[in-house]
Amino acid sequence: MKPDSQNSLAESDDMILDEASVASFLLDHPEFFASHEELLAKMIIPHRSGGAISLLERQVALLRRKNEESQDKIDNFIENARENDELFEKTRTVILDIVNTNSLIELSDLISNKLNKDFDATASQLFFAGDPETDSPLQILPLEQTKKVLGKLFQRKRAYCGTLKPEQTELFFPDTPSINSAAIVPIHLQDAAKLKNSLPGIPIMLIASKKPQHFNSSLDTLFLDFIGEVLSAHIKGLLLR
Repeated sequence: MKPDSQNSLAESDDMILDEASVASFLLDHPEFFASHEELLAKMIIPHRSGGAISLLERQVALLRRKNEESQDKIDNFIENARENDELFEKTRTVILDIVNTNSLIELSDLISNKLNKDFDATASQLFFAGDPETDSPLQILPLEQTKKVLGKLFQRKRAYCGTLKPEQTELFFPDTPSINSAAIVPIHLQDAAKLKNSLPGIPIMLIASKKPQHFNSSLDTLFLDFIGEVLSAHIKGLLLR
């Protein structure tokens, strides 16, 4: 009975492998390279014109597949870079427009119009969670109700992207019920206590879309957070004038 080649190769730690032993092992285990494809990319096999070399073809196919995967990664990287470049330009223009507003009313109007256009949104608005009885043209929502409806999102430090609950849509966009995704951007004012008399409420910005994946949970919020920081500084500056 012919001994198993794999066991034969492992019989002695100091055994010297020769070509015959390796060839015998591969003959007894023709499936070896199917489960060790990583070795094919490192092997050197001379190409013989006119003859079909299955191992060479397998190696070339493996390298071609890896090349395609690498190309896909490069294409994705380029596409992401292009999208980030476009998003940066939109963010830049929005920020320049924000810092040129001279009142909270003007700022609120800008948010409603500019972000809808530049971020392909269905609705966007700058809200203030405070006393809705205050006579103001601004969008002021009841503070306690806003806290309850937003829950942990009210104290969130960074922007949130995802779906809105029905009660959240009803509070923020009662006239636009078909909201399927949104970005909630918190605006944290430093030294807010000093602005208490002039601040109509705690500011918060929402950008919403009818598209379910437009503001999905995997979206990078870097640019939204930056806009929120600029809004915080600018609102404080407007109130201190």
